[in-house]
Amino acid sequence: MEPKKPIRLDELDRQHALRQLPFTTPDGYFDTLPTRIQAEATRRTNHRFTISWSWQRSVSTLAGAGLVAALIWFTYPKKQDSLEPELLSNISSASVLDYLQDQDIYLEDYSDIIKTHDMPNDSTLIHELHVSPEAIQQMIEEDAAGTVTI
Repeated sequence: MEPKKPIRLDELDRQHALRQLPFTTPDGYFDTLPTRIQAEATRRTNHRFTISWSWQRSVSTLAGAGLVAALIWFTYPKKQDSLEPELLSNISSASVLDYLQDQDIYLEDYSDIIKTHDMPNDSTLIHELHVSPEAIQQMIEEDAAGTVTI
């Protein structure tokens, strides 16, 4: 395939189709163009947007605003306050368990949620009970022998 040869416009003769102007303008078009542009600009500045007052427009605006306010008033969710401890203390444990079973919620579902790191370890519990290790050892030995003294 042979490479394309660039064509220079000045190398073509004057009668060639590529050298002819594809568009023509009416005679004197560019002579009157500035005055026509100025006349159009003046006409557009004189024609301004105006709003006239009418009672129908005022009533329809107020009705629309009232409708929007009513929709917001009736559909806006109400804030739920927290339950008081006295109200919750009146509910029996059996009722709570029945509710949880009706909802297919069981204690096993929550067993992985319980935080064990908040629970104190055994040595902390022993320290808080103020029991000496010797007393604990004595209790273990008595329990193993079958006699417990309290």
